[in-house]
Amino acid sequence: MDKLVRADRQNKFQNINKLFSERIEALKYYYTPDNMAFFGSSEKELMVRLSYHLREAEYDASFAMLATIESALRYDAEYRHKKRLKDQRSQAVSQLLKQVQYPSYRYVKTSKIVATLIHDGSVPQHTLSLLKRYFKYRNWLAHGRYWEPDFGEDTPVFSDIYQLALEIEAILYHSNCK
Repeated sequence: MDKLVRADRQNKFQNINKLFSERIEALKYYYTPDNMAFFGSSEKELMVRLSYHLREAEYDASFAMLATIESALRYDAEYRHKKRLKDQRSQAVSQLLKQVQYPSYRYVKTSKIVATLIHDGSVPQHTLSLLKRYFKYRNWLAHGRYWEPDFGEDTPVFSDIYQLALEIEAILYHSNCK
């Protein structure tokens, strides 16, 4: 895989993480009783507003990170198909992409691309199950959040999604360098 593409994607992961951290700090700084914009508001009202904005910041950053993971998977699939790599995952990706004609590679379901990760054994099963669960979370974020998701107590948090992004990137990069 082109090292510049990998470096750019890693920078995107890091930039999303940095922007999220900065946004959290800015929100905490802004929503204080000392801020005259909130003159007359109770501390409870401030905390309600702050918690709402912190939750929205988490949603935004999680969505951006998961979209970047999806683009990394799509890039990897297209790269494998164009380079005609011979490993098992590349063969599975090629079979998948042959079913649709170029330029509609972008319309292949993400779940089908994720399924091709199983073929070479480089992705642990736990990582795959997390990835699938997090993409369900992304779909919930993307489609209006008008229903209650059933994540139980395991609602994804941004830090876990960021760690998964770094893990997926390392797996994709190392599998293409063989």
